Amino acid sequence: MTELRAIKRNDSAFEDFRAALEAADLPTLDLDEGDATYFTDEAGSFGGVVRLGDIALLRSIVVPRARQRHGLGTDMLAGLIGAARKSGAREVWLLTTTAEGFFAAKGFARVARTDAPAAITATSQFRDICPDSAALMRLVLT
Repeated sequence: MTELRAIKRNDSAFEDFRAALEAADLPTLDLDEGDATYFTDEAGSFGGVVRLGDIALLRSIVVPRARQRHGLGTDMLAGLIGAARKSGAREVWLLTTTAEGFFAAKGFARVARTDAPAAITATSQFRDICPDSAALMRLVLT
């Protein structure tokens, strides 16, 4: 597995993350909000996790187009889940419009939006950024 490095909002890698999200047509509106921790790896992949009490919300995983299909997204996901687990989260949640199959193959289950916990429904990801058609998914950590 690839080792992840935490990046700060004032780090140049943070702007690289923003640019990578924009290039992949993924949202950037909430990058400066909340208590998110963002990560990168030596391949230039990025992702983030937002701690919301005893649950965590994954923030977009993005892998450079030329490096896709080499397991880097899987490695980033594993690192983000590890970070969530280390922070004490018991569940990891996400919203996706493009990668439901990827996350389902990694053990995430689709959950009705009406069953989302209050901590998730209060996020701008849930309320404003991701459309109602986005799949809400959850992974229970053991």
